[in-house]
Amino acid sequence: MLISQVLLQMALYASMILVAPGPTNTLLLSSGIDNGFRSSWYLVIAETLGYVIAISIWGSFLVSLATANPWLLDVVRLFCSAYIFYLATRLWKSTNFGKNLNKPIGFRDLFIATMLNPKALLFASAIFPPLAFVSLEFFCLSMLVFIAMTLSIGSGWLAMGGILRSNRSWGVHTPKLMRGASLVLVMFSGTLMFSVLSR
Repeated sequence: MLISQVLLQMALYASMILVAPGPTNTLLLSSGIDNGFRSSWYLVIAETLGYVIAISIWGSFLVSLATANPWLLDVVRLFCSAYIFYLATRLWKSTNFGKNLNKPIGFRDLFIATMLNPKALLFASAIFPPLAFVSLEFFCLSMLVFIAMTLSIGSGWLAMGGILRSNRSWGVHTPKLMRGASLVLVMFSGTLMFSVLSR
C-alpha cells in the first residue's frame, strides 16, 4: 500500500475517534461555551501536545513488548474495538454537552486530561501504522497528519461551544449529529474486531 494511502486511512480513522466525546472534548466544548473560541484557542495546543507525548510513549512501549509477545497487539486491538464501541454508546446518549463547568479550564488541566485519555492508547495501537514506531521518517509523517487532524477537530469542538454560547437554541440539534457519528464509530469498531479475528 502506498504511503499516501496509509496516511489517508490513518487520518480518516483518527478523525472518527477524535470527534467522539471524551474528557478532552468535553473540556474544549465547555471552555468554548464559557469563554468563546478566541479566549480558549490555546487549549487546542495543550490537547495536541498531550496526544503527541502520550502516543509516542504508548507506541514505543507496545513495539518493545510486541517483539517478544506478537499476540499482544491483537489483544490490545480487541480492547480498542470494545473501547470504540463504548465511545459510540456514549456518543449516542450524549445530550448534556452544553452544561458549563464550575471553574475555568487551564492549559495544564487540558494537557493532563489528554495525557491520561484512553484514546492515546487506541491511536498508538490501532490507528497509527505499526511502521510509525519503527521508522523515524514515517513517525514524523504520521504525527504531522495526526497533529493537523487534532488541531482541526479540537478547534471544531471549541467553535461548537462558541456557537452554543451565542445561540443556545442550536443545542437541540447536537444529539442528532452525535448519533450519526455514533453509527460510524460502531462500523469502525466492527471492522477493527473483524480484522483481528479473521487472521
